[in-house]
Amino acid sequence: MLKKYILIISLIFLLTIVAGCISSPHCSKDKDYGKSYNALFQAQVINADAPENRTPVDGIPGYEAVRIYNDIYLPSVTSRTMGGVKKK
Repeated sequence: MLKKYILIISLIFLLTIVAGCISSPHCSKDKDYGKSYNALFQAQVINADAPENRTPVDGIPGYEAVRIYNDIYLPSVTSRTMGGVKKK
């Protein structure tokens, strides 16, 4: 009797595995599945002409970045509440 149950459970398990292997790899049957994600990912390229244009990217000078970090960023971070307790 126990062997009969083990055989039935094994057959159900085997059929489930086979059904999973022969099904489509995607949940959607749409042929355009994933195209919107790939298009969005491609649109987020920072500098698409990087191989042709080797000039450095313009930015702010280092001393200005340090001033912004010290005068604006650090005070805003240290004045926020952390876990419900305001930092001093």
